[in-house]
Amino acid sequence: MPERADGSPRWIVRRALKVAVARALHAAGAHRAVGTLRRRQAGGARVLVVSYHRVTHDYRASAREGLASLLVSADTLRRQLEQLGRTRELVSLADARRILAEPPGTARARDVVTVTFDDGYADVHGVALPILRALGAPATAFVVTGLVGTSRRLPHDRIYAALAELATRGIPPERAGLPRGPQALLDACARAGPAATLDRLIARLPHPRLLEVADALAARVGLADADLPAGTRVLDWDEIRALQAGGVEVGGHTVTHAVLPHLPAARARREIAGCRDALAERLGRPPRAFAYPNGYHTPAVRRLVAELGFEVAVTTEDAENVRGGDPLALRRKMVWENTTLGPAGYSPALATCNLEGVFTALGLVRPVPGEWRALADAEEERARPSGRSRGARIAAG
Repeated sequence: MPERADGSPRWIVRRALKVAVARALHAAGAHRAVGTLRRRQAGGARVLVVSYHRVTHDYRASAREGLASLLVSADTLRRQLEQLGRTRELVSLADARRILAEPPGTARARDVVTVTFDDGYADVHGVALPILRALGAPATAFVVTGLVGTSRRLPHDRIYAALAELATRGIPPERAGLPRGPQALLDACARAGPAATLDRLIARLPHPRLLEVADALAARVGLADADLPAGTRVLDWDEIRALQAGGVEVGGHTVTHAVLPHLPAARARREIAGCRDALAERLGRPPRAFAYPNGYHTPAVRRLVAELGFEVAVTTEDAENVRGGDPLALRRKMVWENTTLGPAGYSPALATCNLEGVFTALGLVRPVPGEWRALADAEEERARPSGRSRGARIAAG
């Protein structure tokens, strides 16, 4: 599970060490050396796509009641985008695709960055949109159309809330007392901590089984969707139209947030096409961009996305985008509060090393892999007792 900013002595020491390493690397010019190398490898321009989920006014309060690794505070979002904007041009996802389609070696005065938000949380409209407008930052918001305008919550938020409630009551998942079928599924995926267990459930279970576990857990702890934190509410159609009017592109993220490689081809097609059709009907034009739920994709899934008319699709693979690459498998860096957080607050040096890929280039951070099987294997490894869960790779959106 990603370390939570809990202010404990252990957390302070770990963060202080990370910031010290980041400052030393920054002073040595590592970010410039990595930038030069990566720019050459990328074909003359670095195209960074960053992914956010929820944006909150109070990170600490929100992290106490929800998935911390999906959260960024409004102030941190603003500072991250301001810092990125000092060295990169803020562009739309369509412009990023166009730049990546240019011949390798085509020079640009500046590298570029584009901003995305996964899952369609309501605070993208209420909190993030004013920041984007103030900075002139184009963005894309990917929405789960089957939940729009309802009181229902995303499966990962439901499961995490129920697992956290079990933990509060001192009940381990393997003794949750669910009906036999859901309990067997939960037993097979149980790990230390709600976030690690959630990661493994998503990596292993087909969507209908995942919802079965979510429903059983909610019933066990008496937790209705309306009882979940207000910040987990998704956008309604009026808010989505306001985002679009405010310059935010709206993209598809399936109907139910189903992990597509788990589904039969016909069901996967319905998830993608149903999302596309709902957006086209409500917004007056079909979406051009798509985000794979949880980042999981395969060649077959990418072919479906192309057949259904999408021009660009994004993953959660933490690697450089290169000219000539597949526009239906763009790589993204998942960003949250801790990405740039030191023990004394926002750390520009830590921001540079994380956002510019210095830690990854030097082998100090293990990058998130690409296609579904590699991602699922990575989740298995991270969820072992000796490993560390990403805690909501859900998050991958």
